[in-house]
Amino acid sequence: MYPALPPPRLQVLIATHRAPGIERVAAMALPELEGVQYIVSWQDCDGIPEPEYFSRRRDISVRRFYHPGVSANRNNLLELATAPFVLIADDDLVYTPDSLLGALAIMENNPDTDYFSFRYSGADNKTYPEAETSLATLPKGFYQTAFEVGLNRSRLGRELRFNEYFGPGAPFFTAAEDEIFLYTARRNGLVCRYFPFTVCTHPGLTTGSRTIVPDGFYRSHGAVIALNNRRTWRLRIALNAWRSWRHRRAMLFHIWRQMRQGAVRALHADYI
Repeated sequence: MYPALPPPRLQVLIATHRAPGIERVAAMALPELEGVQYIVSWQDCDGIPEPEYFSRRRDISVRRFYHPGVSANRNNLLELATAPFVLIADDDLVYTPDSLLGALAIMENNPDTDYFSFRYSGADNKTYPEAETSLATLPKGFYQTAFEVGLNRSRLGRELRFNEYFGPGAPFFTAAEDEIFLYTARRNGLVCRYFPFTVCTHPGLTTGSRTIVPDGFYRSHGAVIALNNRRTWRLRIALNAWRSWRHRRAMLFHIWRQMRQGAVRALHADYI
């Protein structure tokens, strides 16, 4: 029998599904670090054997999860977490010892912060604020990606959950679960801050950067705009629909209509 591992200071919460997903996790070459553990929540896994790799890693726990939706999967991870600090993760990221220990140091050195937003490097070439800043008011052009997020579970962050009406697997709002997560944190009065620290690398494009996206993406984007800009959402949606039309070459009226539908439903919903 191996001796028990000491309680972790940081847990990395990795959501995945199906056989290719768990294989991607096994290929992530997750750093073995004192005080750092990994929890994998694995959906759509019936009848699929767990890769033998995980039997050699005492710091990685794979838990099978049988409910649909990426937000439900992430919430399962938050329920399983026990460390004072966590990072939200996907199954195709690259972490280094310096990136994980650096993020942990920032979180431990800012105990009055509930919600930490970092940055990532990757093909999206996403832009960020140049300096550390509060997210009580969102910086111009700022949007959240889930795997940039860390939480202080020893504070109110332990109560924060993803809205399961948003994200892949949801019927109407099929994206923006990460931005609604931040919206929920801000609405609930959590202390949210951005730190200009690169926590990981994402090799490919995220959904929002792809040329062709489904209608549920536009509805979700409209919801985020309306919730964060209740007085000016109509004008902002028109402007964003025009920008999306120029970038993606979809029909302008169709984009605007989908975004407006998402905005109206979000503003009148009792589950947001």
